[in-house]
Amino acid sequence: MIFFVSFVLYINVNAQNIYKTPSGERYHLSSCRMVENVSKKLLGNEDISKYRLTPCKICKPPSINNYVSSYNASNKAVGTSSSVRCKGYTQKGTRCKHKTKLANGYCYQHTKQNSSSKRKHSGYSKTTTSTCGARTKSGGYCKRKVKGGGRCYQH
Repeated sequence: MIFFVSFVLYINVNAQNIYKTPSGERYHLSSCRMVENVSKKLLGNEDISKYRLTPCKICKPPSINNYVSSYNASNKAVGTSSSVRCKGYTQKGTRCKHKTKLANGYCYQHTKQNSSSKRKHSGYSKTTTSTCGARTKSGGYCKRKVKGGGRCYQH
């Protein structure tokens, strides 16, 4: 009797189609209420292990026996990590002096610069200083340093 019930349950589960969410993290049965968010119908166990999908917590589809674990020898990082100087820029526009072993080359304070647009990055490095250049009372030119090509506080 137990064998018959498990066999019927197995056929019922396998008869349903399996779907993948748009984010690509989970797989669902066709009876799940989250299926309306799906982007792709999967073929079977091969696709689930290929995309490393986890089962939905709502419909609870059966887990796949040949699911690829998150760690195996083929996906291990190769090489050693070495400290490099951070590629980020400070608010003043100078280069960061921290050392990092993170793969993206940025320290923990500047990891947001890695994902930000290059427009912000180039804005830091284009900060220039020049002299004021305004006429003084004596007839000469002001030699105070100013940022951005403007005038000093007295002119």
